[in-house]
Amino acid sequence: MSTIRDRGVIDITLVEDGKYILVILDDMEWEFGTRQDHGHMLQAKINDYLSYIAGGQAEEAKPGLRPVIRILAQYSYSRYCLDFLERVRDFVKNKDDICDIEWTHFDNDGPFDDGFSDDYVFDIRKIYPRIKKNYSKDPLNEVSLMAPYGPSAHYPENMVMVRVMDSLIGMFVQDVGSAYTYITYDMLPEGMDVPKLQRAAFDNLAADVTYRSVGSKEEGIFGIVAGGNFEAESLCINSIWKEISEDLNDDVLICIPTKDIVFYTRANNKKLRKKLFKMAEDMFEKNRKDTPQLFFSKDVYVYKRENDSIRISEEYKY
Repeated sequence: MSTIRDRGVIDITLVEDGKYILVILDDMEWEFGTRQDHGHMLQAKINDYLSYIAGGQAEEAKPGLRPVIRILAQYSYSRYCLDFLERVRDFVKNKDDICDIEWTHFDNDGPFDDGFSDDYVFDIRKIYPRIKKNYSKDPLNEVSLMAPYGPSAHYPENMVMVRVMDSLIGMFVQDVGSAYTYITYDMLPEGMDVPKLQRAAFDNLAADVTYRSVGSKEEGIFGIVAGGNFEAESLCINSIWKEISEDLNDDVLICIPTKDIVFYTRANNKKLRKKLFKMAEDMFEKNRKDTPQLFFSKDVYVYKRENDSIRISEEYKY
């Protein structure tokens, strides 16, 4: 039996009280950390049903019956979920009113916990930074989270953002146990401003995330690993690169083709630079095709020992 995860199919159909009921089986929980992905998935499924109705297939299947999209949910609704469903219903009603939308859940799953189940609590100790390339044409004056190389990830509205190193955008996430959720302005408690949030996030990153240098398949090219969650953010911790620079006895060239892969090598070794750029470009292109939500940028960053700083290199490209 198909569910919310299956696109292009109707999960269940039935005729009830003179209406043609098109059922979406939603077997996912509305946990805080995954609720936005859940919402996007449900929206896509509803859009499939709306296309089925608008294309005349519902009328062809059951002539003269009013179509109804019914979401049958296995788990309790949250406030976020109910607000989402209300917006969808209002949109359909105000656009063409081609169907009704209703929702329910399985009776044997118990009460709704007073109707909602949204247990988010802001915890400053669990806040971390996320950085992303600013792909606007004028990054000093504009912000764009939409990358030019393929589809971008979905980001919540009203998200807290700051500028990092001019060409990067800093966002913030909270570890909520099973996932990371992006911080929006309405989630900030009284007395918490953006500078305080930013300081705490980077302090938590430095204190809680362990960065390790590892070798690669190419001798002289190294990588940074941190469990797959915060590799790209190593760019914001100068102490890491200061130590690496001292070990290499050289300035450091850094490439971050994807969010979870950081390559680096000696800046003044021409042969190693060539290897680094080839590895980074191959990884970027593979990622762009296979997992575009992970790509980061094609910029080359350089750590300079003389002033303990990292910047985008104007000399080197790949």
